[in-house]
Amino acid sequence: MTTNIKNFRKLADSYFLVPCALCQVPFDLFPLTFLFYIVIVTGFMRLNNMISNHKLKTAGFTLLELLLALGILGIIAVFAVSISHSTRNLAKINETKNRMGGVKRAALAYYQTQRDLPAPVGTNEVPVSESGLNLVQKHRLDAWGRYLHYDRALHPVFTLRTDITGITVDSKTVAGVIVSGGPDQTIEAVNTGSPYATVGDDIVLPISVHEQALAHAMHDLEILQDKVRALDKMFAGVDNNSGSGVDEDGCVPAIGCPQSGTSNDPNCSFATLDAISASYSFCGITIDTPTELIARFYDLGETILLDPWLNEYVWGDASTYPASDQRFHRFFSAGPDGIAGNGDDVIP
Repeated sequence: MTTNIKNFRKLADSYFLVPCALCQVPFDLFPLTFLFYIVIVTGFMRLNNMISNHKLKTAGFTLLELLLALGILGIIAVFAVSISHSTRNLAKINETKNRMGGVKRAALAYYQTQRDLPAPVGTNEVPVSESGLNLVQKHRLDAWGRYLHYDRALHPVFTLRTDITGITVDSKTVAGVIVSGGPDQTIEAVNTGSPYATVGDDIVLPISVHEQALAHAMHDLEILQDKVRALDKMFAGVDNNSGSGVDEDGCVPAIGCPQSGTSNDPNCSFATLDAISASYSFCGITIDTPTELIARFYDLGETILLDPWLNEYVWGDASTYPASDQRFHRFFSAGPDGIAGNGDDVIP
């Protein structure tokens, strides 16, 4: 009996080392773990007193003492199960966030090359196939085995393209979103479509491509501006006003083809691109905007006509922008809001 009592005391005394381990407990579980520690210490102190008192007795434990011991052990067991469950949930939350982060990184890489996001599979499932995000199958599911919810919005005009500001998450516009139902394994009703919100125990991860979009816009604008300079050179030094000499004054509106170069000079205030209006005839092609002229004359393709927000790039004509304006005789993007001059313009 004496040996058993010593072993029991040794077990009880070991729990006084728990404070050293508390510093390793995840912050979210610290209050519950600390309470668990208090219960353990209190319980074992009580049991220790009972054991000490028992040494003075010969009749064994009383029924009340046994019931009290069982009650203390029961409380400890309940706390142990609760902490174990919370720890498992925390591990699954972290694993789910890791998987969702992998989906987001793949989506950003896809946008970088395609200027688009892939469509969901079925009812808002993550497109993990090789033609989609090219991910392993586990990225379709969260750590509880439920399908992740993946969403992106289509542009109202260019209906096969992603509207990169078409999804709203917590009042911010983004290109897409990934949602897990969290520990209760049920996605909140508000998170079945845009607008989305961080509510309940749902895990919500927005996909913003804003930085990538800005980089794409700047790249396009550099190409367009380079072609403007090339077009300018075709008219440089031309006697454009029949003044029997090279004259940069008195420029006339753009008529005819740049290859003849006798009637217009885009280096002047009324540049060739300034004079373009709808159904304008230029070198045998009909165009409606300055962007179309550059794209079609230099065979740049249709993609370069639109900025990442699917609005046509704007030409800073002299009738709208003075020479002191950054946009004067430059192509620029009206930015995410699609309205030139609102402060979010992208200017090379």
